[in-house]
Amino acid sequence: RSVSGGKFRIFWGGNSEVARGITARYQRNVFHTKRIFSLDWGVSIANWESAKNRDNFYTFSLFPQFRFTLLRLKPVDLYLSYSLDGPTYITKTVIDGHDTGKHFTFQDFFALGWYAGKRRQINVEVGIGHYSNGNIFPRNAGVKIPLTFTAGYAF
Repeated sequence: RSVSGGKFRIFWGGNSEVARGITARYQRNVFHTKRIFSLDWGVSIANWESAKNRDNFYTFSLFPQFRFTLLRLKPVDLYLSYSLDGPTYITKTVIDGHDTGKHFTFQDFFALGWYAGKRRQINVEVGIGHYSNGNIFPRNAGVKIPLTFTAGYAF
């Protein structure tokens, strides 16, 4: 989608779009500053269904996640997170009739979330995502994940 009919994109695009899916994700913090920044490494497996042809496919990803805490309040910590270029295996290379390239691709996502609870063990996020091979192969249709809702528990 573009702003005012121009070519400037607010968020990642893709020739294919996901209608629904489910993801299991594990993340581990590897670095954090006292107040604002943290770095996690994660792994995920997801099952997706495309919007147009209802194509079913899986993704298996490893990824870095950068988190920036915007606000710390007694009941919650509000943050923005961003993950860029997480190496991913995608089980289909043609989704909704679009050639996404090879089985190797990258996962990107952006989210607004918060941690709640006495020890900040409850996690909720709203985000967007994208799969693309970054033009390292001749075909790169890309897959758009328009909106995600995540609930998690930190232990």
